[in-house]
This record gives sequence, C-alpha cells and structure tokens, in this order.
Amino acid sequence: MNELAGKGVFICGHPKSGTSLLMTLLDSHPQLLVYPEESAYFRRFCRVTTGLTIEEKIQQADHHLLHMFEWDAADPPPSQAGFPDRDYTAFSYGAVKKAFRTWMEKLGFEERALLPAALFAYGEVSGQLTDNIIRWVEKTPYNERYSYRIFTLWPDARCIHVIRDPRDNYTSYRRKHPDWTPNLFAYSWRGSTVLAERNQARFGKERYLILRFEDLLSDPENVLLQIREFLEIEDHEILRQPTRAGRQWGGNSMFGDKFSQVSQTPMGRWKDSLDIRSLEKIEAALNSLMTRWGYIPESKPGIYKNLSWIGYMAVRKLTARRTFSRKFEQIKLDSEDD
Repeated sequence: MNELAGKGVFICGHPKSGTSLLMTLLDSHPQLLVYPEESAYFRRFCRVTTGLTIEEKIQQADHHLLHMFEWDAADPPPSQAGFPDRDYTAFSYGAVKKAFRTWMEKLGFEERALLPAALFAYGEVSGQLTDNIIRWVEKTPYNERYSYRIFTLWPDARCIHVIRDPRDNYTSYRRKHPDWTPNLFAYSWRGSTVLAERNQARFGKERYLILRFEDLLSDPENVLLQIREFLEIEDHEILRQPTRAGRQWGGNSMFGDKFSQVSQTPMGRWKDSLDIRSLEKIEAALNSLMTRWGYIPESKPGIYKNLSWIGYMAVRKLTARRTFSRKFEQIKLDSEDD
C-alpha cells in the first residue's frame, strides 16, 4: 500500500473541457481506484491547511477533503448545494473518517499520505479497494497548475490533461458562469493549455499525457488505447461505460443532455450558440494556439484581425487580467512552475 500510495493519476484541464467524462470512463476499471468527486486538494485543502501540523491537517480533512461523503439526497447538507444528484448514504460518513485516520497511521503520517489516505478510505468503505488496484485517480480542474508539487510528492504519478475546442468550452462554461466574458475565458483557457505544453516538455510524455476531448468522442477506441498504455492497465469493457462511484453516469452537460455512452453530441455546439462578436474575440486571442491543436479559426476577425495575443491582451488587461486575478486569487502557481 505504501507503493500504491505513490501511484496517483491526476486528471487536469480547464473546467468543462471533458475532465469529468474521462474520470467516469476510468471509474469502474478493476485496476483503478477513482475518487468520485473533485477533492480540490491543492486549490482548497492545501490552501486552508498551510502552516498546520500533520495532526491539524488530519482534523481539517473532515471538512475539506472528506466532506462530500456526508451527502445525502434525502437530507442534503449545505455542502451539497448544487449537487442534488449526489448520494453517498450507501456507506457511513463516520466510517470513511475512521478509515482515513487508520490509513494515515499505516502510511506514516506524512504529507504525501493525506490524499492517498482519503482515496484508500473511500475505497475500503465502498468495497473498491482490492488487490487488483495498481493506481488511484483524482480529478480537479486546474490540477495542471500544481504539476511540480504533484511529481515532488508522488514521483511515480501520472497526469492526463484534457484540452477542448475553446469555442465549445466557452459555450458550455458560460452557462454555468454567465459573468465570464470571451476575453476572460480566453485568458484562462490559454493559461491552462500553455501549462499543458510546458508540463509535458518538462516531465516527459511518459508522465504527462495530453488528450483532445474531440478525439475521445470521435475515436474513443484509439484514445482508450493510449490511456491504457499510459497507465499500464488492461482493456476492459467498463472503459466504454461512464460511471460515478460505480453507478451509471449520464453526464454533467450544461445543455441538459443525458448519455449512457460516449457521444459526439457536445462537439461543434458553438456554431449554433456562439455570437459572432464572442467568436471573433476568442479566435483572435487564441489564433495560433488553436491552430497548433487543430482547432481552425473560422470567423472573419474584423477589428481584431491584426491583433496578436500580446496586443490583444494589452488592450484588455484592465478587464480580463484583473478580473481573472480577482476570481482566482486563491489559486497560486508554485514558484517552480512560473
């Protein structure tokens, strides 16, 4: 188990880029233990526990790392707001907390043991922690910002980064966050995608895999083959059937769609949903990066035609950059990743 504790898989990528689909495809594989919710380990837990002792961090885990397991559809706690479909009453929240402390003791009360202990506790109580497990999986958007810390804590870890056409990504994301302008989104998407490229160059393709969401939808067998080889897991039919915590998952589409398998429906929605002005701004801001990843700009950029990314952001810096900084002031890049 000490060896397994170091073999995490971190799913990275911009919000609404397809990270949840990837997580749910891996969810029930017999060789993987998948955390069913976003732990926000680096973005939330590490932020609120900075400077605390290991014992104090264990105590904080109840509120910031294991809290989702108290979710009860019949009697939802405040932390379940916005997630009415979640229900973990099949096993005891108290049992998960107890198992977490037991696993921390087994793993030596080390900093690197906190997240694996949470996964092992979930796996033990849910009955999914078996001798067949060779890796554990955690998914939280923006994990790519913490790649240096990931590979420092867990040198045998793997990262899978999902990239999605920014036009579709924005079309979906603005339904959840209508206050996000095309400028702000372009700044955020570019940061995530550039980090994907830097991380792969720094840590190697054998540890940092980049996938396009569209390839997963249009050619799932080839992409699943890449994933199997990357994680060194066997083929299994369950990889084609999305589940969350072992139960069938119908997706978290912002358009209300429900799926029982991988579908190409989410591809190209921007063509009917994105207004021309927003399209021009996104394509002008991300032109070269989009082209590099096979997303060919289609608009006539108009007044934005001759603006490079630097010029474009210079014009927008008082809005997009400052707004982004305010919204994500709690998300700090590691100094090693700057």
